[in-house]
Amino acid sequence: MDNAPVVAAPDPPREGTMAPNVAPNLLAYPPGATAYPTPYRPAQVWIPPPPRPASKPAPFRGRELGAALAIALVADLAMWGKSGLASGGYGMALFFTAVPAAIFAAARARRTSMRLAVTTALLLAVAAKSALAPSGGTALSGLALLVLFALGLRARRTFLPEAMVSALSAIGKLPSRIGAAIAGARKITSRTRVGKVSVLPIVVPLALSAVFLGVFALANPIVAHGVDVAWKAIGSVVGVPSPVRVVLWILSLAGACALLRPACRLAQGTESASEEGEASATGLLVARNALAAVNVLFFAYNALDAACLWAGAPPAGMRSQQYAHQGAFWLTVALVMLTGVIGVTFRGALAHDARAKTTRTLAYVWMGQGLVLALGTYRRIAIHIATSGLSDLRIVGILGTTLVVAGVIAVALKLKHRRTLTWLVRRQLDAFALVAVLYAVFPTYYLSARINVARIESGEYRPVLHMFSQSKSTESAGELVPLLHHPDVRVRQGVAALLDAERARLRDATSAQASWRERDVASRRALAALDAAAPEIESTLGSVDKTAARQVLLEISRVANERSLEELLTVPNAESWSADSAGYRNVR
Repeated sequence: MDNAPVVAAPDPPREGTMAPNVAPNLLAYPPGATAYPTPYRPAQVWIPPPPRPASKPAPFRGRELGAALAIALVADLAMWGKSGLASGGYGMALFFTAVPAAIFAAARARRTSMRLAVTTALLLAVAAKSALAPSGGTALSGLALLVLFALGLRARRTFLPEAMVSALSAIGKLPSRIGAAIAGARKITSRTRVGKVSVLPIVVPLALSAVFLGVFALANPIVAHGVDVAWKAIGSVVGVPSPVRVVLWILSLAGACALLRPACRLAQGTESASEEGEASATGLLVARNALAAVNVLFFAYNALDAACLWAGAPPAGMRSQQYAHQGAFWLTVALVMLTGVIGVTFRGALAHDARAKTTRTLAYVWMGQGLVLALGTYRRIAIHIATSGLSDLRIVGILGTTLVVAGVIAVALKLKHRRTLTWLVRRQLDAFALVAVLYAVFPTYYLSARINVARIESGEYRPVLHMFSQSKSTESAGELVPLLHHPDVRVRQGVAALLDAERARLRDATSAQASWRERDVASRRALAALDAAAPEIESTLGSVDKTAARQVLLEISRVANERSLEELLTVPNAESWSADSAGYRNVR
């Protein structure tokens, strides 16, 4: 050991370099030794460099600051009137048109894509529907599309899951975005004389005084009265904005900063499924047996539908509508379950294992039977529409079934092209968002009323059921006016009572709309149609009790859908309803 060669001790490790991995001192070298025997030279380990601090966002440019101010101005113009917050049809239409234009004008880099084009088209459709007949659905759709539009300008592949994560991340990134906007404003104002003057010696004392004065006002009624008098005196001389309006400005500017500098979370990872690994024997057996069982079950149910639904031969004592009743919803649930089961089952080795070819074939057969089941769902909805008319809820059923069918097709494509479960979830959520926006902008009440009124005029009574809801919508109220000429006096009087109530409601609503922001096309058009029909409504009602007329119409709709034509003829009119209704109900 005394003659063993020695080397100098290594220098202290630098960041990002290899450092000695000091092993136990097997040779009992004394502490502080400056040399090691060559055979026992320590191994090298990697010391990673310290993480770099997060870079601050660049200050806002002048164009971005101008866009932020423009968005705040548009929000104030669209949502604030003389009496305070005033938002409605034309205001929302302006907001959903001008804000994306400002975002597009201020964007540092614009990445065009088909997804961005679809988002823009949907935004324009939402703006048009807001001007026509606004609703909560159009407002929520417009706000969501604004986020997607801002993200779509910066990333071509922005799916809904990533967009949702980006929207949530924007909350945490908002302070840095506001700081970047303030830094940009300082950078621009520093070039002027005003920007070189520090306002902190004035602003900080005023802010502290205002905060403590507010606390004293909350604690002492005398101070509160004095603050109120002083505020009103200042407001009479200088235009002082309402605190609510100031909050609207602050929220608008903060939202503008988030939209102009969105926190993008790009789509990560591949969408092609890995083809490594093999399925276990137990997994193969479970999947094959389960798919065989559900195929037999679906085949039996589709055969039952073929005999009772498609052939028009329901069981004895049951009508086709009774057989189809409630079936559409639960069959849609079954299709959703089908997509979930296949998506989860084939997310691993079963999707590519050569031994699972029979299992995959059974899955394709099951999905084919699911599409047949979807046809049965459409058939059930068609039976309901043919029997008692079209309604908003039945349009929802059509769209929901179509969405589920698209999900089944997406699952089949996932299995065929070896895609991941992430690929499937992205496409299904995108389809759901698209259908939701289309439903929000589609004039469902208008279309339903046109179809139902035409059928009632041709002599049908069952669609009368939907007149109660369609008379309360600004889209469809004016379409019910032709029923004032119906040959059945009971229908004429009932519809007249419904339209009279809607006319009174619309007059109150439009008189409360103090500014153009709250107005919309459908309300004005419906009120104009009902005002023009007012003389006819009054002459049809005469001295008839309006409540009785509505009750008679409701009874007609119930008997028409649940009873026979003979029993429908026994329903009394509104004049004799109050006197005869008790005896009529006893007979019933």
